[in-house]
Parts: sequence; structure tokens; C-alpha cells
Amino acid sequence: MSSRLLRGCLAAVLLVHGALASAAETGLRYISTAGDYIGGGIQQTLKAPAANIGVDGSNAQVVRASVSDANNWWSLEFAAPSGAALALGSYADASRYPFQSPLRPGLSMSGNGRGCNELRGWFRVLELERDAAGTLKRLAVDFVQNCEVNGPPLYGVLRYRSNLPLTVPSLAAVAGPDVAVVSGEAVRLDGGQSFTRRKGATLTRRWTQLDGPAVVLDSDSAASPGFTAPAVPLEGATLRFGLEVSDGSGNTASDDVLVVVNSAQAPRTEVNFHGDAGDYITLGGSYRYRPADAQLRFERNFANGVSVSVYGGDWWNLDFAAPSGQKFKVGAYKGAARFPFQDATQPGLSLYGAGRGCNTLTGKFNVRQAKFNADGTPRVLELDFSQHCEGAKPAASGQVLLNAVPVATQAAQIAAARARLRGTSAR
Repeated sequence: MSSRLLRGCLAAVLLVHGALASAAETGLRYISTAGDYIGGGIQQTLKAPAANIGVDGSNAQVVRASVSDANNWWSLEFAAPSGAALALGSYADASRYPFQSPLRPGLSMSGNGRGCNELRGWFRVLELERDAAGTLKRLAVDFVQNCEVNGPPLYGVLRYRSNLPLTVPSLAAVAGPDVAVVSGEAVRLDGGQSFTRRKGATLTRRWTQLDGPAVVLDSDSAASPGFTAPAVPLEGATLRFGLEVSDGSGNTASDDVLVVVNSAQAPRTEVNFHGDAGDYITLGGSYRYRPADAQLRFERNFANGVSVSVYGGDWWNLDFAAPSGQKFKVGAYKGAARFPFQDATQPGLSLYGAGRGCNTLTGKFNVRQAKFNADGTPRVLELDFSQHCEGAKPAASGQVLLNAVPVATQAAQIAAARARLRGTSAR
């Protein structure tokens, strides 16, 4: 369990002892704001035994609940990121379950014939207890979801045999998801999901750095303050920031977020690409995927080249191959055509995904580093590429890294070392 979730555990224990209900609660309460599609702008409380409430926690990653009575049926899901067990703590930047990015939390409340196509939300697990067999014994979750990402909020709480009252919070601090970055990068914290429900209140924020190498925020009161990731040792460093919010009536709430800073001199794995205005594949956008926020898979393809699959909310695929019969190795590959339909004398290349692909393409790529395991799968890789769909001028361009320090970074390191040596010799 991360230190952040451990702090969530301690907070939950304090809440349990500080706000005990008279009896264990099982129920759903929600407050739908005007214009919210799911709740229809009403408030409602559904409690057992008048309502039928079932909770399934057999999968450690996700808890599912069904709530129904003569006039309602609701389904709710709360999921930890892929590969993690749901635990006490705050889960920011959640998207619609089960279609969320694998390394982001999932959330959904749907029913009464209504559901979001997309959503952005937040939930906090305040109480979670299982027996020795893994059966869920107690659960308490507070949550907010915004249909179609920016729609009016639906606030809710779910309780299952919980010691916490069925009360929707009026104030919450949400410091955003933990992130990983590289030294020298611009970083933005994200406290935008924090909220107050008090009518007429103005939410104020105060950010403070709690741990790690000191940095300077460009604001300590903005929703999303920024800073530059500091230089760190080869093993990296972790920065922790606290966010306290107030509604102006003396009520406060707090949360924290971790920023893991990796050294620019350390090998890293990343897929990034962007497009010119008018490029069909990227729609002119910029994309960056790392193991901290996406699933990346690197394989040797049937043409003895490299194929990369990315799942970070959308699916993306990248393919690279040398001309037929040639070894895939360090070098420049020009005159590439759409893989796997290129001529035998041409390199193969393709970036496609999010439901979009080229019918024909022209492009090039440059392999700067390439090492392979005994089974042919890539072990170290650095390449950059550009492609033009259907012969159009706008290009999609990008970089692929696998366990690699970019060659340009290595050159800069060597130049800096030489400069230091020259300075020492001069003295």
C-alpha cells in the first residue's frame, strides 16, 4: 500500500471513531444538481431493508453495487487502477468504468434507463473490510461524477453495513492523481476536482510542499499550479504536495498528491507523438504515454521489425519494419510506406488508433538504438518517426523509447563531462 493510501486509512479510522452512526448503515444517497442527466436534478435516499441493496466485492480491484426499489434501479462501480486492489484512499480523475485507462481508476453510477457516454469523477474509500475468504463485510464510499466529463455534478455516498452515516460531504479537497515525470519537465498539479456544495460559497485553495527536493510553485492558491521538475539523483526522488481547501465558513478539508521525478539520465520507456493541424490520425493533438499512465507492449513483428501497442484510454498501434530481407538495426529508413502493405524494397511504418488509420501513407523513421532479447523481443529501443496520411502535407511525428536514455541526452552528458574536465585542467 502506498503512503498516500496509508494516510487515507488513518483518516478513515479517525472518521469512524469521530462520526459513528447509531447503527450500521446500508444504503445509497445522492444529490443530483440541475442539469445532471443521471439523477435528473433530484435528491434521493435509498436504504435497506426498504430498498434491495447488493454489493459484490469478489474481485479485489472493483466493487459493484446494485440498488433498487419499486421505482428505481441503480448500478454503481468503483475500481482501482489495473493490477491494484481497491483500498482506502482518494481516487482522482476517474473515468467511466469499465472503459477507463488501465492505470486510472474507474467509476460509474447508472440506472433508471440512463447512463453516461463518458464521465470524469472522483471517489474516496473511507471504509473497506473483508473477511479471511475475501468476502466484503463493510464498505463506505463518497463520490462525484460529471457526465460527459464537464456536465453538472452528481454527488453521492454508498454505505454497506458501514459505521459511517449516509451523509453526502459538503466540502472535499482533491489534489489530483499521483504522476511520474522527468527532470526538467513542466508539471501541473490538479486540484480542480475539489468542491464545496455550500450555496454561495467561494472555494479557496492553499498548496504546500510537504516532502522532496524543494521547488517553487507559480501559485499556492490556483486550482492547477505549475513548477519545473527539479534535477534529481539517478535513482529519482518523490515530491509530496498538500492541498487544503476552505469554503469560507471555517470548514476545511485536505488531500495530498505525489509527484515522482525520474532522472533525465536514467533509462526510460515512453511513447509520444503529435500532429500538425489537419493530420487525420492525431487530429492535431499531442499524446504522451508512459508505464505510469498506460499499458505499453513492445513486440517483434512478423517482418522482424518492432510493433508497439498502447492502451491509455484509447488504443494506439505503431509498426516499424526494415525492407524485406534486411535486418532491423540502427539507421535511417526513408521512403517508408504503410505497414504491412509496403513493397519489398521499402521500409514499413504505421501509426493508427482511436478508430483512425491511413489508407496509404508515406514517411520515414530513424532507429537510434536497438537491442533485442534472445527471443527477438526488443530490450532497448529509441526511434523517431513521421508519417503523412494519403499523401497530405500535415504530418504525425513522434518518438518511441524502451529502457533507453536518448542519444541526444547521452551526447549532452558527454559534452558536459568534457567541459568539466577542461575546467579542471585549466585550473
